[in-house]
Amino acid sequence: GRAALTGAIYARPARRSPAAVVAETRAMREAVGFDATLAAGDSELFTHDIPDVPVTIAWGSRDRVLPRRQGVRAKRVIPGARLVRLPGCGHVPMNDDPALVARVILDGSR
Repeated sequence: GRAALTGAIYARPARRSPAAVVAETRAMREAVGFDATLAAGDSELFTHDIPDVPVTIAWGSRDRVLPRRQGVRAKRVIPGARLVRLPGCGHVPMNDDPALVARVILDGSR
């Protein structure tokens, strides 16, 4: 069940406990701003670089939701950004490798 429900977003769904998968699924479904955030993603696009703001585009090497080429495209739109590959991570890398994601965030915010 975990693989069927979360295989598209986690690189290793079997590592998530059944209780965690249920809780995460409910939290996303019941999140107050989820629909508005999803809708905004259809209309809000980065169209240029962001001066004086450190930008990191981190992409899971096993992301099955968004293909790698979208990260490359984002890097072209925001040339000052750094594009970081997250080996072994899926669409929700903070669950696949929390330590790696924390390091990438800390490195990008220095």
